Parts: sequence; structure tokens; C-alpha cells
Amino acid sequence: MLHRSDHPVRTRLAACFAAAGLFFAATASAQTSLPPPNVPVGAEARQDRIEELERQLREQTAENERVQYELNQAQREITRLRGMVGELAGVNQQLTTPPPSDATVLPATEGANPAPTTLNGAQRNATGTLGTMPAATPVPSAPRDAGAEYTRARQLLNNGQLAEAEAALSSFLEEFPNAETAADARFWFAFTLAARNNHTDAAANFVQYLQANRNAPRAAEAQVRLGMALVNMGDTRRGCSAFSSLARQYPNAPRNVRDLAAREARAANCAA
Repeated sequence: MLHRSDHPVRTRLAACFAAAGLFFAATASAQTSLPPPNVPVGAEARQDRIEELERQLREQTAENERVQYELNQAQREITRLRGMVGELAGVNQQLTTPPPSDATVLPATEGANPAPTTLNGAQRNATGTLGTMPAATPVPSAPRDAGAEYTRARQLLNNGQLAEAEAALSSFLEEFPNAETAADARFWFAFTLAARNNHTDAAANFVQYLQANRNAPRAAEAQVRLGMALVNMGDTRRGCSAFSSLARQYPNAPRNVRDLAAREARAANCAA
């Protein structure tokens, strides 16, 4: 049985518990109402962040490379300009520096004694009157030797310098048309033209060679190579005719020349 004096105590305890319950409820409510922190969570968010950092790094690297390139270009331009300034300074110094006093030549006056000169008699006679320029005597060029020029042209061809060999052989034929080696030079000139895929001019020069040297040692090969040039020009009929007539016109043609004609005839699908 409770005493009367206990009632106020229980009342105060109940009030305290009620107040405490309200406090905890308010605290929990406040905690649930706070916004979530703005921090990416999860593997996908971290991957996005890594890719963003990599992109920024690439952009910064490209920008650094561009700046470095522009700096290098500017440095080269500065070096070039400094060189030009140095050259101009040297030219200006030469223009502004007076000649030595002992090199000054005074003009001769009528009736006055000529100024002393250090030239000897032969030099004075060659120079003429003081104040005039001696006429330049042309120096004759040394004659070119046909044998040496032909050897040089053939050496260029042997070295595979086809363009230089073509120019040298053409010059030789113009300068030495009657040389002993002119016939061979014509053959090798046509050969070089064909090697450089100028088949039209090659065919014309092989024809010229054959007209002037029908029984020359290289005539049989010239006919075969004429046929090759004609085939490469698209004139297969006449090219095949050149191959087939080799045995009749040159029955003693070397074996390598006959083999060349047979091989080229098969390549051109010539009739047997």
C-alpha cells in the first residue's frame, strides 16, 4: 500500500520520463532530416573521377608540349636573327672603313708628272694608261677528250646513275658524232632511255643505231631491244616481228641474245 507522501515523487518522475522521451524523439527527427553528404560513393563514381583526372592530365600535357614547341621555335628564330644582325654588322663595317692611305690613287692631271708606281715595265705595258681598266683576255677552255668523256658516261651507267648517264651520253653524241665510240654511245644511250621507261625515244635511237650499224657487234641485241621497246609502247605486232626475224637477219647472234628474244616473245604472247 502506497503512502500519500509518495504521490508527488511519482508525478515528478513521470514528468521527467516524458520530457526525456520528447528529447530523444526530437534528436532522432533532427538526425533523419539532415541532407546526405555530397560525396560520391561506389566503384562507378570512383571510376568517373579517375577518368576525369586522366583527361585533365592529358590536356595539361598537350598544353605543355605546345608551349615547349613554341618556345623552341622562338629560340630558333632568335638565333637566326642574331646571325643576320652579325652579318649585317660586318657588311656595314666594311662599307664604312676607309681604304688605307697608301692604296689611294690620285687622278692624273694634264701636264703633271704621273704618280710613282710599283709596277714594273711589263706590268705597266699590260695595264696601259693610268685610270683605265685592262681588257680581260679570254682564257680558252681545254678541249674535251672524246675517249675520256665516253669512259665517264659508261662509268655512270655501270654505277646505276641512269639520269646522269643519259645526260652524259646525249652530250657525247652531240659533241663527238664522228668519234670511234659514237656507235656504242648511241646503243647505250638507247639502252638508258629504255631503262628509264622512255620507250618511244629508246625505240627511235635503236632504229637509228641499226640504220647506221646494221652489221655492228651489238646489232642483234639492238634489234631485240627495239622489239622490247615497241612492245612496251603497245605496238606488240611490230615488237613480235622484231623478235621472230632475229634468226633470219642475225643467224650468228650470241646465245644470250637469242635467249633474250625468246623470253621476251613469250612474255608478249607472240605467235610461235
